[in-house]
Amino acid sequence: MSESEVSRSAIADAAELLTQKADVLLERLADRVMASPAPGSKAWYALRNTSAASPKARLLVRIAIAHQAHFDLAEDIARARAAGAQWSEIGEVTGLSARAARKRWDAAPSAPCQHDSGQLAIW
Repeated sequence: MSESEVSRSAIADAAELLTQKADVLLERLADRVMASPAPGSKAWYALRNTSAASPKARLLVRIAIAHQAHFDLAEDIARARAAGAQWSEIGEVTGLSARAARKRWDAAPSAPCQHDSGQLAIW
């Protein structure tokens, strides 16, 4: 396929849509793994305010799922760190030591960045 056949704008739009859909799917999978009730139900609202459903716990589940699927975890790890997750917790869900996790992701950007390598980060 030559570059002239498909516009860069169309590819960028498709990549953004893929990122959004993958994020929604990851949220649903985290709900399933965490055995969350149906979104919007009374049980869901009750659980949402407990420590089991804390943003940190949820991000750690997302990281574990994405790690097993070999996705780029930098954004979720930055969000988990901002939510109070320790390197030992991130290491535990990724199968690494705290030191190895920190070495791998400590310089991770807190916001998505553009890469010139031609590869897109999923998260």
